[in-house]
Amino acid sequence: MEKNVTGDRRKEYRHKICIDVKVIAPKSSFWALASNISGGGLEIQTPSPINPGTKLMTAMQLQEEFVFHGTVMWTLGDYVDNQWVYRVGTKTERIAFKNMSASKAQEKAELVMRILPQIKAKGAEDSSLMTMSA
Repeated sequence: MEKNVTGDRRKEYRHKICIDVKVIAPKSSFWALASNISGGGLEIQTPSPINPGTKLMTAMQLQEEFVFHGTVMWTLGDYVDNQWVYRVGTKTERIAFKNMSASKAQEKAELVMRILPQIKAKGAEDSSLMTMSA
């Protein structure tokens, strides 16, 4: 087994994505951008920091709605284009969809693999809409 020299403790590969998500926190809800996904968690970009330990629901509308129930593990601020943007790492405890949910590691990993083509298709769809409206 290859030794992890970067200090990264993640067990699963993180897939880069770019999709709008609705974040529901205990006292607010807002739109954010999901920038990577794995069965173990999501990274989202938010307009304000979220404290580690905060429970979140992150809704992703694709061919069906997927709701990621998780906990904020870390928040990092980046100053980009004269404004602060916060990267927030969440640990996914459960992914709910239709009348089902995935909570075991293998189930979540399999579900993410099912979600990825839908994210890619939505990205292509959004790009073609932007081209038509330009």
